[in-house]
Amino acid sequence: HEGREMAKAAELILEKPGMRSRATFTVFITQTFCYHWTSPLQDTIAPLLEWYQRGLEIGDTASACWCLNSRSYNLFHVGRALDSIQEELEATIQVMTQLKQDESLLQIINLRTTVKKLHGIDSEAGDKIWDSMLTTAASTGDVTLSSLVNVMKLEVFVFYQE
Repeated sequence: HEGREMAKAAELILEKPGMRSRATFTVFITQTFCYHWTSPLQDTIAPLLEWYQRGLEIGDTASACWCLNSRSYNLFHVGRALDSIQEELEATIQVMTQLKQDESLLQIINLRTTVKKLHGIDSEAGDKIWDSMLTTAASTGDVTLSSLVNVMKLEVFVFYQE
């Protein structure tokens, strides 16, 4: 309950004048790291989309894309149909490419690769993409990317016996 109370307190602080510039990032944090533990994951999807849109409106593109990124992963984890997720991910990839949000883009490509693999589309290509991402992560020292790819590979292996 304490985490939820802190998240609500953060949202109340956002109502004060001058806090608009941090609003999108704060909502990303509260929805991604607080509410998803204390509420059904489905309840985070609408606020994350809303704050993606608001973030774009106020010019906070990076935080807006983090909201969209988190929403995409939550859609996957609530069990939405793979066709629906794949369509959404394709659109998200176009948006993140256009907005030049490379870090979020790589995470969405990773998720799309997972969805395609589970859907039986380009399974071998998916493995090559993961291998390529791991090679890039190793050469650049990007432990975050390496971790994300390995987590998705582990999820596919453990949860889906692939």
